Amino acid sequence: MEKINDLVAERRTYSAIQDTHSHCYAQLILPLQGQLSIIAGAQELRLDHETLFFLPPKCLHTFHSSVRNEFLILDIPHSMLTKSVLHNRGYSWKLNNQWKGIRYLILNEIDHKPINQSALKELYPYISFYLLQDQQPKSISYIHEHYNEKITVQKLASLEHYNRSYYSYWFLKETGTSPSTYIQEVRLNKAKELLRSTDLPIIHIAIQVGLEHQSSLTRLFQKYEGITPSQFRKETRILEI
Repeated sequence: MEKINDLVAERRTYSAIQDTHSHCYAQLILPLQGQLSIIAGAQELRLDHETLFFLPPKCLHTFHSSVRNEFLILDIPHSMLTKSVLHNRGYSWKLNNQWKGIRYLILNEIDHKPINQSALKELYPYISFYLLQDQQPKSISYIHEHYNEKITVQKLASLEHYNRSYYSYWFLKETGTSPSTYIQEVRLNKAKELLRSTDLPIIHIAIQVGLEHQSSLTRLFQKYEGITPSQFRKETRILEI
């Protein structure tokens, strides 16, 4: 398995012939034009002009493209990676302004020959910061941002580019619990905050945390806390006095 010792940044194109391999270094794949189909572990996705992808080391992957394409690839040595980015799964994000700026800076270095290797190394801590910042799994971020809406496992699985059955297995490994239990716990914690800090009626709190009925919130509290929402509010208010 090929190893590298320094950062390598290149413009690369891909053919319609499927290529499957793995390597000891990670790759950051930034779009320039076209599309790239990639299977990385259990994930299957299509990168386009709005999507970038981080491929961890030793992850078996298959890729091909049937259209004209060009991508900016940054090969990252294993020695430069922190433990938190060494999981055997890829991460994809939208190409926001931060990543567009990073892409511009990398292109600026490689388009001037010879490539300034020290400049790439100086840029890497900035890149690494955003890699770490953006690596919370999309589906978990989605739960925390949309707990007040109806959330399906199929929707969560699609955000990670997994099928539904594998997603449940992956989620259990990632969090130690099932998606439905995790969603319940997020809603419960948010309801606790509202009970402590507001005088909203229980039914309004239930609706704000994504439950249709007050009875649903009551069952949730009885399951995890052994008391009703009203009792929880009363007890926390007494403790604050």
